Amino acid sequence: MKKQTLLLVANCFLAVIAANPAHAQTYDVKVKVPFDFTMGDKTYRTGEYVFSTIKDTVVLKSSNGMPIAMALANQVIGHSAVKGGKVVFDCYTSRCFVSETWTPGEDRGRQLLQSRTEMELASQQTGKYLVLLGTNSQQSGQ
Repeated sequence: MKKQTLLLVANCFLAVIAANPAHAQTYDVKVKVPFDFTMGDKTYRTGEYVFSTIKDTVVLKSSNGMPIAMALANQVIGHSAVKGGKVVFDCYTSRCFVSETWTPGEDRGRQLLQSRTEMELASQQTGKYLVLLGTNSQQSGQ
């Protein structure tokens, strides 16, 4: 029941964002991820994905643009601007977690909140950062 409620809330949120694009600036970073990775509490397979930033939320989309996950995130600033944007992963032994997404062409991004699993792994071992540069980035909304 809890998962169904969460799924309903997520779908409503995505529907509101999709129906009202003039109120939210969207930044997309398209990356080819060469390893399985975790966002939130779910693991995704190797492949091409689009990470969209909408206010304080990062939305994970399949390569064809269909939303498949979302996560809350805090704003971060200070990295050098990258034309296509970038996605940062925190990796521990054999598991990688989405950590940050960086807006194309700007020095600001979003840092995702750590999941319980990632916090447990981080307390047991030192992680490594892995950065993937974005391609075919685009900006939409107003």
